[in-house]
Amino acid sequence: MIKLKSFKIKDWEYLKNWISSESELIQFAGPIFNFPIDQKQVELYLSDSNRTVFKIENENNETIGIAEINIPEENVAKLARILIGEKSLRGKGIGTELITKLTDYGFNNLKKERIILNVYSWNKGAIKCYKKVGFSQTDKPIELVKVGNEEWESIEMEKKPVTKNVPYEMPAGKP
Repeated sequence: MIKLKSFKIKDWEYLKNWISSESELIQFAGPIFNFPIDQKQVELYLSDSNRTVFKIENENNETIGIAEINIPEENVAKLARILIGEKSLRGKGIGTELITKLTDYGFNNLKKERIILNVYSWNKGAIKCYKKVGFSQTDKPIELVKVGNEEWESIEMEKKPVTKNVPYEMPAGKP
C-alpha cells in the first residue's frame, strides 16, 4: 500500500540518487531538467503553482518515487514525471496502484473530465501499466523527441471517468 505525500525541496536528493544518466532524466522528466539534476532546478520546478508534486511512500514511510499532476487545460489533468525510483521495486504492481491513485485524485479532488499523460513508445512496461488502469492512446500525432543521436516517439494516452449505464425505464402508460 502506497501513500501520496507532498514533495518538498528537501526530497530532491532522492531524484539525484535515482537518476544516473541524461537518458534516464529525459525518460522521467522530458526536457524540463538538465543533467545532472540539482536543487536549484527542483526549486524552480516546485515553484510552478500549476503543478502538484507528490512523493510516493511505501507502508514503512520510505520514499520510493515521485509523481506530478498538472493542469494544462480547464477540464484536463495531466500526469507527468512519474518515477518509481528504486529499480528493484519496478514491475511489482506499485505503478498500477500509483496511477490508480493519481487518476482518482484527478477525477475526484480536481474534478477533471479527462486525465492525460505522455509516454515514450519503447517504454512497454509503462504502457502496459497505463492500459491496465484504463488509459488508451489518443489521436494526437506522435511527437519525436531528440535524445542524443536517437529520436524517441512520445505518445499521448488518456482516461475518462467511468460512467454507469442506468437502464432507461419507460414512463407508466407509454407504449
